[in-house]
Amino acid sequence: MDRLTQLQDAVDAMARMFTNSIYYVHEKSAMAALSENIPIIHPKAKSLLLATYKVQADPPEVFQQNMKELVTDIVKKGQEIDQLIEALPGISRTEEEQIEQLSKLEEQNAKANQEYEKAVADTESLMAEITQALRRITDEQSKPVADQIACFDNKS
Repeated sequence: MDRLTQLQDAVDAMARMFTNSIYYVHEKSAMAALSENIPIIHPKAKSLLLATYKVQADPPEVFQQNMKELVTDIVKKGQEIDQLIEALPGISRTEEEQIEQLSKLEEQNAKANQEYEKAVADTESLMAEITQALRRITDEQSKPVADQIACFDNKS
């Protein structure tokens, strides 16, 4: 896999991590009061436990531990992306150096293309010669048979 594809995969993975983290925080966080004047639940709530936590909320210790793990994973993925970016060819070169390198690569590509076209032409020429040689051989091999047939026809 080339470096650019690795980088794209890492960025995609990081985007999924962000999405999953936001989902986790949304679904598993406990409710918090925004103001002392506004209660989290209706005053007639039967249980203080239900008032403090969402039904699917994780306990605070578990939630904090999972948050630390999510943050650690995102930071590691960010560092991996940084390393992949640093490993990209030409990243440490100036724009002029990159343009010069691209020009050299274009020249090499043009030369390789000329060599390829010459090889194709040579191959086609050799194929034509081989075809002609095979036709001559076939013609020469079929002449004696034709002569023998003619000889039998004359005797009859």
